[in-house]
Order: sequence, then C-alpha cells, then structure tokens
Amino acid sequence: MNNKSIAKPSIAAVLALTVALGPAWAQSSKLSLPAQTSGAEQTLTGTVGDSKCKGQTLDRKAVTLLSCTHVCTNSEHRDFVMVTRDAVYVLNGHRNELDKFGGGRATITGRVDGSTVLVDSVSSVKKQG
Repeated sequence: MNNKSIAKPSIAAVLALTVALGPAWAQSSKLSLPAQTSGAEQTLTGTVGDSKCKGQTLDRKAVTLLSCTHVCTNSEHRDFVMVTRDAVYVLNGHRNELDKFGGGRATITGRVDGSTVLVDSVSSVKKQG
C-alpha cells in the first residue's frame, strides 16, 4: 500500500477535527487574570472559592460552593481564590480564616502582585446603606 494514500485521509481527518474543535479551543475564560502588579496593599471584595471551581455554580446535587471549596482546599490541597467581577486572584496566607468564608463573599485586604494576593486580613462584606 502506498504511504501517500494513507497520509491524505489522515491529514484530512486532522484538519476536519481542528476546524470542528477550533471554536472551543479559542474560547477565552469568562474570568480573566488581573493586570495589577503594584504590590501595594489593596482591598478586594468577591467570592472566596478554590482554584478548581473558581466560584462557579456546580451542576451536582447536594454540592454547594461551600462544600466544594472545603473539599478542594482541604482534601485536594488546592489554593483559595478570590473571584471578583473582573478577575480571579490566588490567595496566600490566612487559610483558617479563608476557610470560614469558602463559597461565600468576603472582603480581603492584602498585597496584590499580578494574580496573587498575600492576604493580610479577611472580613465579612460590609452592607452598604
């Protein structure tokens, strides 16, 4: 059998697969990485989640954001993250305090370096009014 006759269908299959999956590969994440690299202390408010689920709604029965965050950060040793309206930050430090807010909203004060926050404090979100 001729190698050229095998190569043509293989190349066609690869190209067809690339065209079919291209839009899925090209989709950007709904949440982007932050552009800040200041290192200055900042205050962020958002949802405390884990680096696997990133505060996303789950489609599994009996699994809440709280339970998912707890399992992922404690059993799977994943990082805590802060999901804000515009970005996702990896949180370093104060794991015991962050665990109390897992799956919920919190205000975090810390030093931002790119997409990482060195946490200085964690508190409840203050009601506006």
